[in-house]
Amino acid sequence: MKQKYTLSIADMEINVITDEPQESVEYIVGILDRKMREIALKSKRCSRNEAALLCALDFCADKVKAKEQIEELEEQVGDSLESIRNLNEKLEYAKSSAERLEKERARLEVENSKLRSLLDDVRAGKEITSADIKNIETVEVETDAPVEDSADAEKKEEKAPVQKKKNASKSRVGSMFDLLTFSDI
Repeated sequence: MKQKYTLSIADMEINVITDEPQESVEYIVGILDRKMREIALKSKRCSRNEAALLCALDFCADKVKAKEQIEELEEQVGDSLESIRNLNEKLEYAKSSAERLEKERARLEVENSKLRSLLDDVRAGKEITSADIKNIETVEVETDAPVEDSADAEKKEEKAPVQKKKNASKSRVGSMFDLLTFSDI
């Protein structure tokens, strides 16, 4: 609701109508009054009108500087938000990679356990059959890791296309000989 105020600035009275509360008006009037009195003290030949114009120029300059700073800060915020989005994408990719690696670690742990058991059997003189070896090759470990979506698969494919082609061209001999492939022979 608009209110009418009679203001006294540097011994000049002025009537204004504003929506601002009285406390805000008084605060602004106090700043302007002090600034005009400060200018009048520094320059004895300066009239009140000239002091008012100098105050207006000073406050306009401050406003322009503040606007430029706001625009610069908004640009920095925009850049920061973009960086945060990129970091979040990298974090999600790292989490999915960590989950895949954890699943692989668990699978290898089970496979290692079976291989140790098989090795113990060999040391004990037990005969090993191809079914025993096949049992080790089919190790699958269930985890709570989510299934990759197509976007994650595409990102992974973009980052390691050469490795995928190398692995696709090699045919595996067996899990006991994981380091040896036909293309290595």
